Amino acid sequence: MSTAAAGTQTPGRIDVVPAKAALGAEVEGVDLSKIDDITFKQLHDIWLGHLLLVFRGQKFTAQDLVTLVKRFGTPVTSSNLHKRGLEERTANKVFNLPPEVTVVTNVRENGKPVGILGDGEVVWHSDFSFKEAPTAARMLLAVEIPPAGGYTYFSNCYAAYDALSPAMKKRIAGMSIKQANIVDTAMQIRPGASLDMDIRDIPGPGHPIISTHPETGRNMIFLGRRHSAYVNGCTLEESEALLNELWAHTTDPRFVYEHHWAVGDVVVWDNRATLHRRDAFNSDSRRVLYAAQVEGHRPYEAPDALSLPPHTRYAVAA
Repeated sequence: MSTAAAGTQTPGRIDVVPAKAALGAEVEGVDLSKIDDITFKQLHDIWLGHLLLVFRGQKFTAQDLVTLVKRFGTPVTSSNLHKRGLEERTANKVFNLPPEVTVVTNVRENGKPVGILGDGEVVWHSDFSFKEAPTAARMLLAVEIPPAGGYTYFSNCYAAYDALSPAMKKRIAGMSIKQANIVDTAMQIRPGASLDMDIRDIPGPGHPIISTHPETGRNMIFLGRRHSAYVNGCTLEESEALLNELWAHTTDPRFVYEHHWAVGDVVVWDNRATLHRRDAFNSDSRRVLYAAQVEGHRPYEAPDALSLPPHTRYAVAA
């Protein structure tokens, strides 16, 4: 796929190469620090179609990342999303970064981590699903990358929904999952939480399992995160069984794109329509990525959800 470049965009063509997976595309010929409104509109439409875009070799600063994220919507910081101070995360001071940027890193200073998520495995999740309005566009800039490991995997939740049997779609229609906030995606217990808590008694928003995208009008499975989750109205046994079935289905490799990072990569994904996870990597290696995100919407299931057509990206990949 190619489109003509415009305005301040580097002269030439924008080449879009779909990944050989159920989602994702690499965009060539674009300097993200120089795009104009017309070029961004083209990229935004391509992004909605592929769910995830990869821009290689960007000469990007943290401020460039902030400029880019503002094109997608209203930036929101981790501190505001968590509704608490994050003074323990000193990376913004260490790297002299604007507040809109969060640092995903295993770097330590004086023996203490300066950023988030370290070097261990990060389990499947969508970001901030425990909020009433999870984030929408999410992006990472690769600053320092280890020689191996730390790969990131993304699952197409449109595809996972479209591949469900008609019987399962009818079964989950109108159902919602409570998204509590007991552990983070590195499986660390949140301050004040306990694994002994009864999920049914813990506050948390209930998001529909069938979630209709506000821009594409297509359905997705919305699972959020496996731990601290409960299917409202079910017994614990029923909830666990259904969650296990849906998670196994949605994270099946046929729906997954695997990203191997290189310095200068900018990856932008639709947090509303995907899940993602990360491999562990050697703790002796440094890994530094800058993250940013924008405000999202409260997930909803359209009244005519069961009659909506499928998203086209999976049909292309199938």
